[in-house]
Amino acid sequence: MKIIFISAISNNGYIGKNNQLMWHLPNDLKRFKKMTIGESVLMGRKTFESIGKILPYRKNIILTNKKKTYFSFLKENEKNFKIISSVKEIKNFNYKKIFIIGGEKTYTSILNKAHILELTIVHKKFYGDAKFPKFNIKNWKKIYEYFYKKDKNHLYNYSFIRYERKNLSLSSI
Repeated sequence: MKIIFISAISNNGYIGKNNQLMWHLPNDLKRFKKMTIGESVLMGRKTFESIGKILPYRKNIILTNKKKTYFSFLKENEKNFKIISSVKEIKNFNYKKIFIIGGEKTYTSILNKAHILELTIVHKKFYGDAKFPKFNIKNWKKIYEYFYKKDKNHLYNYSFIRYERKNLSLSSI
């Protein structure tokens, strides 16, 4: 299984504040949707709560220590979501790839298993309460970087960057 992180990050490493994004970049949201439609996405409970719903046209996996009854508003027979209590459970899924979409604790707990980082860097300092985990850039190869200037729909300059891990087997979960 290929593990792909996808995240938008400020220049100084923040990804959120009060369970919300701190910026609105329509092109980043379009990129996220394009990459994850038809795929599996794994998120922590707080990220799920901030989204407020199951993401359509994706297999949603929610990582939480809360009991299943916490999610009783979701239909148990819904085929687009699963609830797991440990990252180790994803190895039981027969997925070719899985996108890790947040938050901080989820990213941190899986970073050493990630194969690809799909990052949007927002070229501004923000201060929040959730950060993307630090990673050793020496272990990663930059595949591409595209820079975009701010415009009428995007208040900040930003870049799309893809990194691939240099030395990690695809069966490392």
